[in-house]
Amino acid sequence: MSDIDKHVAFSVFRLLLFAVAVVGNALFLFIILKNRKLRNTSANLLLAQLCLANFVLGISAGTRGISTIIFQSYNITIFCRWLCLVLGSPTVLGIHLSQTTMVAIALDRFVCVRFPVAYRRMETGPVALLRFLICLGYSIVGTGVSYLGVPFNGEHKVRVCSTGAVITAWYSNYWFFFASVFTIFIYVAYIAIYVLFRRQTPASCDISSTQRTLFVTMTAILVSYFVLWCIPNLLSAVFKLVAVPSIVKDYVSMLTGVCSSITAATNIFIYGWKHPEIRKYAKRVLVGGQSTVVTPVTAVSKPSHI
Repeated sequence: MSDIDKHVAFSVFRLLLFAVAVVGNALFLFIILKNRKLRNTSANLLLAQLCLANFVLGISAGTRGISTIIFQSYNITIFCRWLCLVLGSPTVLGIHLSQTTMVAIALDRFVCVRFPVAYRRMETGPVALLRFLICLGYSIVGTGVSYLGVPFNGEHKVRVCSTGAVITAWYSNYWFFFASVFTIFIYVAYIAIYVLFRRQTPASCDISSTQRTLFVTMTAILVSYFVLWCIPNLLSAVFKLVAVPSIVKDYVSMLTGVCSSITAATNIFIYGWKHPEIRKYAKRVLVGGQSTVVTPVTAVSKPSHI
């Protein structure tokens, strides 16, 4: 693993993730925020919020890729603890913002399915702004407290420049709690959404194309979430209980960051495929030509945004 992390190809891979995540998510942000009808839809605003989180994660991939190349160029193998924490802060911030946004999306979809009338009343700009500020505020605080107890001097060194190698023990426990609670909540919410959706479908009807699209989309999201988020954090949880060398834990922390960057890039394709109106508008932005009015998806009993 050490050789892989130091290999120039791995840094190039990170820079590729950086390019895809930053450009793709910036494009989605531009499309949603520029189009008034799109940004008037709660689900699309949440997508924009997730794009912002993935944009930050894309920057973190670029930061790690460039710093590794610089370290290799100067043959640096021992790293200052505070420097590694600073380099990892975009990843920590991006993960916090993406996870809180995923929870917000799950709640938004649950309310849309369970309480459609109340959902229409709540689909306002102030509610969306308050939701964003709560997610952003928690993310900033959750990232900022990681610096508590970390000495800012050149005396404390680590051999693996990852966030897991430099954070304090209490923050490691907090991260385990944060990852576990948010993951369980998201899965329970999506399962409840699917059950409610099936119950609201008339029993005499076969599985409609809307249902199939909903099921496939939810499956794609949850499988991607499980592979790129749950597995790395499950490994971290296991290694907290099983005695393993500290360097192994450090590399698992590094794996979590890399998988989060992959998520930031792949979400573009998942949500782009999920939102045909945004995909169509993106093509017009990229190839030019006169844009047409994009019809937003509104809150209905059978939601099209999960």
